[in-house]
Amino acid sequence: MSRGGPESRPEGAWSLTAGERAALALLPVACALAALAIGQDANYDLLNYHYYDPYAFLHGRLAVDVIPASLQSYLNPLVDLPFYFLMNHAPPRVEAAVVGAVQGLNLVLVYLIGRRVARSRLVACAATVAAGVAGGFASELGNSMGDTIVSIPLLVGVLCAVVAIERAGSEGGGGRQELAWWVAAGVAAGIGSGLKLSEIPVGLGVVVAAVAVRGRVRDRLVRLAGGALGLAGGVLATSGYWSWFLWRTYKDPIAFSQASFGIFHSPYVPETNLGASRFGPKTLLDAVVFPVYWALHPLRVAEVRLRELSIPIAYLLVAVLVVATLVVAVARVVRGRAGGPSAAGAETEEDASSGRRAEAPFAADVDRYLVALFAVSLALWTKVFDVYRYLIPLELLSPLVAYGAARRILGLGSDASWVRRRGSRALVPGFLCVCALCAATANPANYWGRAPFGSRFFSLALPGVLANGRVDAVVEVGGQPLGFIFPQLPPRIVAIGGIGNLLTPANRALARRALARVRADGGTVDVAFVDVPPLAGLGTPGGTARYLDRLGAPGLVAQVCDVVRAGIGAGYQPVKFCRYGPKGPAV
Repeated sequence: MSRGGPESRPEGAWSLTAGERAALALLPVACALAALAIGQDANYDLLNYHYYDPYAFLHGRLAVDVIPASLQSYLNPLVDLPFYFLMNHAPPRVEAAVVGAVQGLNLVLVYLIGRRVARSRLVACAATVAAGVAGGFASELGNSMGDTIVSIPLLVGVLCAVVAIERAGSEGGGGRQELAWWVAAGVAAGIGSGLKLSEIPVGLGVVVAAVAVRGRVRDRLVRLAGGALGLAGGVLATSGYWSWFLWRTYKDPIAFSQASFGIFHSPYVPETNLGASRFGPKTLLDAVVFPVYWALHPLRVAEVRLRELSIPIAYLLVAVLVVATLVVAVARVVRGRAGGPSAAGAETEEDASSGRRAEAPFAADVDRYLVALFAVSLALWTKVFDVYRYLIPLELLSPLVAYGAARRILGLGSDASWVRRRGSRALVPGFLCVCALCAATANPANYWGRAPFGSRFFSLALPGVLANGRVDAVVEVGGQPLGFIFPQLPPRIVAIGGIGNLLTPANRALARRALARVRADGGTVDVAFVDVPPLAGLGTPGGTARYLDRLGAPGLVAQVCDVVRAGIGAGYQPVKFCRYGPKGPAV
């Protein structure tokens, strides 16, 4: 049998009807309206670094300020630049609608992948609905954390991989078009991974899963090599400059993420801050049950009580598929040794040397690809990052992964015609029930924090203690995110973050250099904090004075304080600015 054939091509998967096109065009609109209904973004990371980082990048503040947003001060700012532009140049409602519409492209891609994978409008529609209301995705609509932005090129990579699998069937394997699509898949996955390095596990899954597609060993290695080269190129395109800057300046090219594992031994980061897992499993048994455990205990993998069952369900089906495949393989060996038909009734696999195919090769290969992508990505994520929102691309794909795993389970021990005639009768209704269950139980929690829409995204009146026209240092204390206030202060202000757990000799040297600049200009040292007790001593005059002493400004006491309202949409957050000097009246 040739590798291609009519059954290998999902006819009509690309020929969308006018109704489908109209529905797909409405998906971004629906996401934009949902973002408007949820409210203005006010998540912790936005207040800490998503607004500050692009400002620092565009204005060269990393050579002036000292870790104002802790380690997150050094994350790749490229993905945050569009948010920063919209927040500064568009009304907040427009910003939310634009971001929501862009995020809606994820659902368009899920539908296109679903149509290609399942050859069914009903299955693709159900997968899209389940993805649209999924806890992780829905929680970030209109949100600036970027997980639902970098997921777009990653899903494009998956779509390119699916097309590559089809091209393998039409070309007989190893053709130029197939290889080109695998390279494109790697490039797209690399672009998303480079924008946010926490997506590297999914990016690697997109590429490594190519070896699960059947064919000669040489063909599999060529696919892997092409995808890997594309992945490297995509990562370099979106993070190469930034990594080079970090290496040249701080001796750590991957943004001080925990993926560093202390390899680069940057003098600016304590070794204890690297490689520590916050949420991940601690034992082998814990790792095995981890994807199911978090369905009942979402705080194990997230800072808010998100709930989403699609990944746990897909994980269980993949586990069943692996066990069932092993059982069937053992049974074949036993029957073969007993002299019976070792593969009787089993789905015909290709001859590894000739590349022969089963009757429905595309379905089998795309299922294997999705299952392998899921397994590789989930395993790497569990080992390295273990934060749920970094799995949003996998969350969006999980219904289709579950469908593919179930289709392969039904195919074990049966020929392909049986799968089409009998298995599909249970497969599609069962899949619809799974999607309905996921949609009914999904919980986006508090949407990572929202505020009522205002006329401006952020606003801040200049505190009186900083109105002296000189170079002043503002030191952030108290543990509350205040990175968003620094872009609103005059550029002469030097921002020094709450770096108490990062006080390496190198960071102390940076702080002392900044404070020396302030002293040379006759400026003041001021402390900013959210006036919400208790502050573990840092918000008290004595505790702050001791902290300033560690930074290199000894002998200072609080003199006078101003409280200003830092506007966040129509709401605000009171921030206290206190001037510290040699001596003065008590506050």
